[in-house]
Amino acid sequence: MASVNKTKYAPVFNIHYFISSHFTVQCAEIRSGKVHLMIKWKSVLFLVCLLMFLPSILLAERMTGNWRLTGYTKYRDAVFADMARLSSPAPDTQAIWVKIAPSPRSQYLRFINEYLESVRKPRKKFKSIEILCEMNCSSHLIRFTRFVYLDKNRNVIHEAYEDKPERFLINEGSIWRPVEKEACTKRK
Repeated sequence: MASVNKTKYAPVFNIHYFISSHFTVQCAEIRSGKVHLMIKWKSVLFLVCLLMFLPSILLAERMTGNWRLTGYTKYRDAVFADMARLSSPAPDTQAIWVKIAPSPRSQYLRFINEYLESVRKPRKKFKSIEILCEMNCSSHLIRFTRFVYLDKNRNVIHEAYEDKPERFLINEGSIWRPVEKEACTKRK
């Protein structure tokens, strides 16, 4: 019979022994210390929070160029303001383009899909809407004058204008308050 060279295989067995003994020591330390248990709970809490917010972050429209994230609607739709296309059509009035990127389960997305069906436009391609808003900075009023429905490549699906847009009061805590702040502080 051929003899086996024990020195040839010894390093493999020693590495295996080292790994298994090191793992056993770490497990004993984790079980024995309250600090390790607290770190474990913090890790679990972090993962739970990450899983809660990750879908809205991943599915939200990305901030690019001059678009600035101003907040989220109650349906978790991302709202952006375009700081490059800010204009002043009248004294104390600012016009700003706002983009809303609805989340997949949004009530607003359902409303938009119904609207696009009613005007016979492809709703499945819809990704975001850009709205031209005019804000009266001193009176805290807003009106929506133009709506542009876009696909994921920013191609126009549909465009609509408001002939006689009604003015609405921008209440404190409204999603439009941060947009107003961006538009009105930029002009100063």
